[in-house]
Amino acid sequence: MARIKAENFEEIREAILNSAAKVFAAKGFRNTNIIEIGEACNASKSRMYHYFPSKEAMLEEMLYQHVDGLVELARDIAAGKGDPDQRLRDYIYLHLKYYDAGRDRHTVLIEDYGYLSEAAQEKIREAQQTLMGFLSALLQQVNPEKFSTKHLASAHAMLIYGMLNWTYTWYKPSGKLGLDVLAAEASDFCLNGIGRKTPA
Repeated sequence: MARIKAENFEEIREAILNSAAKVFAAKGFRNTNIIEIGEACNASKSRMYHYFPSKEAMLEEMLYQHVDGLVELARDIAAGKGDPDQRLRDYIYLHLKYYDAGRDRHTVLIEDYGYLSEAAQEKIREAQQTLMGFLSALLQQVNPEKFSTKHLASAHAMLIYGMLNWTYTWYKPSGKLGLDVLAAEASDFCLNGIGRKTPA
């Protein structure tokens, strides 16, 4: 007899994914088993399998959610009509805030992406390319003369994403630099460079 689906089925799935992300981020996907995830969310092994067929399925679902959620938020800024400089600042702040709020999932994305199936990796890459397209187009609006060619805008977009994506490895929200200040500094760096003075 099929097991009856709980009314809060999706809420329980989400709680399991959050616990799995925390364990994966701490121990690594390869070094984590389904029992450890169950212990993290006070669920038995059989209960875990009721919600997910495998830890691979958990990995896939949490990373889909992570990148798809960012794409939707970034799309709103990319499609905006306001000042391009301010929209770039908003775009950078969004990413830093999103990565900090979803630190476990972002850590798993960066460090355990290779454990996804090829089909799942392709889906993640497509989302990442969408984000790259948003930022490239925004850079061309910020400085049409400098970024007159698509390949140059794309190269700078990749440089910026390289900076943003790895911030989690060193940034601590409990430190002296608040997230809003960090985002402002990163935005100033992108818009103005180091700002070295020309010798007299």
